[in-house]
Amino acid sequence: MATLWPILTLIHLLGLALAVGAAAVKLTLVLRGRADAAAIPAYLAVAAPVTRLIVVGIALATLSGIGFLALGRPLTPTLIAKLGLVAAMWVLGPIIDRAVEPRFARLAPSPGSPASPGFARVQGQHLALEVLATSLLCAIAVLGVLI
Repeated sequence: MATLWPILTLIHLLGLALAVGAAAVKLTLVLRGRADAAAIPAYLAVAAPVTRLIVVGIALATLSGIGFLALGRPLTPTLIAKLGLVAAMWVLGPIIDRAVEPRFARLAPSPGSPASPGFARVQGQHLALEVLATSLLCAIAVLGVLI
């Protein structure tokens, strides 16, 4: 069992790096689309593959975290807080991907067209949720260092 700890640690760190990195890319593209509407089609073209990378990263980190708990990692207050943030990520992700992002894509202006007021509202919601999700991932990483 002692040989599983380094393997789980590697998987956990790879998953976290993948999730945080892909989330940073996605947030950067969202911010770029906010500043320059011409970048919105590029964001829409890569949002799904980048989101898949985030999900794979969170899944790897979550599964390896379950492995740590199964091997006897004690539940400390810091770990409990981290688990709560991970649960929040698993709830927030589908809200972004299944509710807000489809509205964002549907209301996105075509190149050269002005944005509608509805799009501006959804774009603000989308940005706020992406900032929240990326912040949660960064907070999870910080708590992981503190454990």
